[in-house]
Amino acid sequence: MISIINPKMFVHDLCTWYRANKRDLVFRHERDPYKIFISEMMLQQTQVVTMLPYYERFINAFPNVQSLAEADFSQVLKLWEGLGYYRRARYVHETAKMIVEVHHGVFPSDLASIRALKGVGRYTAGAIHSIAFDEPTPAVDGNVLRVVSRLTRMREAIDETKTVRKIETLLASWITYDTPSDFTQAMMELGALVCKKQPLCASCPVSNHCEAYKHEDVVAYPVQGKRLEKTVEHYHVFAVYDSNHHYLLRKRPDNGLLANMLEFPQYLTDSLDHAKAAFNDAYGNLCETVERTFTVKHTFTHKDWVMNVHVCKTTRSSSAFQALDKLRDAMSRAHLKIARKL
Repeated sequence: MISIINPKMFVHDLCTWYRANKRDLVFRHERDPYKIFISEMMLQQTQVVTMLPYYERFINAFPNVQSLAEADFSQVLKLWEGLGYYRRARYVHETAKMIVEVHHGVFPSDLASIRALKGVGRYTAGAIHSIAFDEPTPAVDGNVLRVVSRLTRMREAIDETKTVRKIETLLASWITYDTPSDFTQAMMELGALVCKKQPLCASCPVSNHCEAYKHEDVVAYPVQGKRLEKTVEHYHVFAVYDSNHHYLLRKRPDNGLLANMLEFPQYLTDSLDHAKAAFNDAYGNLCETVERTFTVKHTFTHKDWVMNVHVCKTTRSSSAFQALDKLRDAMSRAHLKIARKL
């Protein structure tokens, strides 16, 4: 990694550009750490343009940490519906309750306490600490990794932890040259608007500081490590409904992929006979006759699910059978694809 020649001037040029050109985003209008926390949680895996209407509705319903802590989780989920990655909704609700119970309703200002909040990782903690409290704590997300890798022609793979830590150390030495809150947001803004995957170098306010631009090899950065080979998992899924047209659903485990989300019973096997045997062991012979079968594919980062769905009606029912239209916000995206075909 090559250090940029004049980091102080780089930070000056970057923050001057940011203050003159930053997007007018509603969550930038104030320094309320609660609202910054909600915005950062919503922005995980979600683009700003998608997130904004959800953020405004959420803050209107829960304007402070106390109101969120007192809300029923079903209310929180309803406002999160459509935003995806529903574990984040549970995290913000649990965090609000924790702040009320442990911190007496005051959002913690020290970094260790922020990092201890549910669902808050190093990046989110750094963003809250620097933006809300103006503390010199780096916040390194994908945009920032891309920017720094090009500025310094970093040859280390950015998806390795040691590389991220190295960039955090570098940013910690830069952030003190200006207002930490502006610097953190300026780095994010540069990555989001200018130093994108397909960079707009001609309009970059700091191209004169960029080593990759000087060497005309910007597109060579960032360097990626060896990609994990994507796996394919085949499932048999049973969509069983009763006379009320309610479907048999179960909740996934508390930990792991799609934790606590509702799904139709599914079994990881290529064999329909094995899947039926496992289903019957768990629920009895509810799926005597299959009305129709269809296939749904869902893609995760490192795996694909291929789900062979078997639809059948039963004459029996129980509390496990539920109306789909009232539960879509609690279902995983993979199984929502199935629900839309029923």
